[in-house]
Amino acid sequence: MTGSGADSLLDPSEMEAINLFCNARVRELIFGEHVSVFTGTAGFDFSGIRDFEPGDPQIKVDWAHSTTTLYNPLQVREYIEERSIDIVIAADVSCSTRCGTPGALIGKGIARAVATIGLSASIFQDTVGLALFGGKEPVVEPPRGGRNHVAQMVELYQTASAAPVFSGKERLAEILAGELRRTSLIVVASDFLFPDVLATLKELAELKQPHDLFLVMAESAFAYEIPPVSAGWVGCVDCETGDRVHLSHAQMRELPDLIRRHQDDVADFAEREDLEVLRVLPDAEHFQSAIIDFFVERRLRRK
Repeated sequence: MTGSGADSLLDPSEMEAINLFCNARVRELIFGEHVSVFTGTAGFDFSGIRDFEPGDPQIKVDWAHSTTTLYNPLQVREYIEERSIDIVIAADVSCSTRCGTPGALIGKGIARAVATIGLSASIFQDTVGLALFGGKEPVVEPPRGGRNHVAQMVELYQTASAAPVFSGKERLAEILAGELRRTSLIVVASDFLFPDVLATLKELAELKQPHDLFLVMAESAFAYEIPPVSAGWVGCVDCETGDRVHLSHAQMRELPDLIRRHQDDVADFAEREDLEVLRVLPDAEHFQSAIIDFFVERRLRRK
């Protein structure tokens, strides 16, 4: 495993691929005519029909109304976007998020969530902020708009220095409450392997009024699938607490299942606290639609 905070989690080509996917998927959900939880043009107010103009995206064409003009000119639907909202992404930078194999660190799933949600929000012209927790000191990037700002947030996350021991000086809920200026959508992205995780979830649940909040859990068992070792006992250091322990060969093999059970328990506890959980893998290509669908549905609730 590796624990370097300098590892690149998302390179520019991955960021561009996420950007293109977000543009296509979000607009499909907004304007699409397929069966989904998004009915019609949820999140936008219909304002009328007008003639097609050069530069109009094809997705806005109203083909049914265009038949009345024999498609000359085409007719397009006009919508007025609802009021933008503030979105705050709380991203875990504790040492465990920097564990894994090269190119597949736990934090990669978190970085993907930051990029996907941030870029999707920019399509709505929302402002997005970032709060890094689990490091030596909390770092807060105030909400701003635009794709360049999202790229800066991803860079800030993946270059943040992880702390050798979870400080716990300031509770995450306190950090967020101190930064929220108006009703916001809060996303907490973490592996949830840090100490006092259940107490943290209880405190986060209290932010749900008047704010909205959901969790993105980075699946982490893969990072503990360690190749077989010949030694009978292996000395280990808990990167979150700094505690040293010796594990037997059998205990080493059980680590992935232990992590899975822990994350299952955390997810169950969160749901009992009325917190929705979206679980993602580091290589989240096939989860990307799920992340966007989940975010857009929550975002449109704020209307």
